[in-house]
Amino acid sequence: MANNSLVYSNARVKAMENSFLTNEKIVRMAYADSLEEGIKILLESSYGGGILIEGNDYETLLQAEDRRISEFMLDAMPKGVGMESFLIKNDYHNLKAIVKGKYMRLESVDFMLMPKGMLDIQEMREKTLADDYSAFSEIMRKSLETIDSARANGNTSPRFIDSTLDKACYKEIVATFKKCDSSIKKYWQTNIDLSNISTYVRCKKIDAPEIFKECFIDGGALDASFFQTDVAEKLAYTSYSRFSEALRADDMIAFEREWDNALLDIFKEKRNDIFSVAPIAGFYTAKKIEIKIVRMICILLKNDVDKDIIKARLRELYA
Repeated sequence: MANNSLVYSNARVKAMENSFLTNEKIVRMAYADSLEEGIKILLESSYGGGILIEGNDYETLLQAEDRRISEFMLDAMPKGVGMESFLIKNDYHNLKAIVKGKYMRLESVDFMLMPKGMLDIQEMREKTLADDYSAFSEIMRKSLETIDSARANGNTSPRFIDSTLDKACYKEIVATFKKCDSSIKKYWQTNIDLSNISTYVRCKKIDAPEIFKECFIDGGALDASFFQTDVAEKLAYTSYSRFSEALRADDMIAFEREWDNALLDIFKEKRNDIFSVAPIAGFYTAKKIEIKIVRMICILLKNDVDKDIIKARLRELYA
């Protein structure tokens, strides 16, 4: 990859960083008196590229912003450093929605879809509904065949579909590690480890070790044997020590907040290095987290939740 293409991509990112919501705007949203007032802050910030919405339809606004940054990523990302791994996640999310619609005979799954990843959504839908997986990657094809085989034996639970495709997704991402920049590799290994920790905690609460075994994702720094004893205590002696206290306190809100912060920290140090992938990877990661925070605030405002509860769920921002 030529340095000038990376420099050009990062120059475009610097211009796009003006679209970040500031901490001041996020706090104003969190303490807004109503959902309408919160949405007004987004509209004043040209969220979603200035799209018009009806009433308090914040979801259309957030989907437009998500689509905008995904399209930017497709257009601007440098090739050959593993940036496509971020969009592979979109492909598998959309595939999960399509497969559930297929087997549960849902009239439409459009409301569950994320923006386009590396694959065209309509083509992916048509191929999947026709049981024609020949155009998909080998990993994706085998995962769909596994689900089809399970269906033939009467297992079409949403959890099985999710776990099968989640494992395939991360297997596909791990396969890009050979060409990944080290920061992108660290990002995905961190995501895998924290996903497994989160799953372990939830399964332990309901005494379901078999579900954890079914959902465990390979590719992280922590292998399955790590989860055989007290995870909270053992984490204190790993690179994930920042999560130990939240797990000891059984505070999954703090755990999830710190999860997002940890992902941002991976790229923050080199966010101004125009010869690094960190600016564009950090921008995309930060925007996805920002959209998640805004959606959470809108949902809590809609349900008139106490402001202190909203504040507890806020994250650090990249802006």
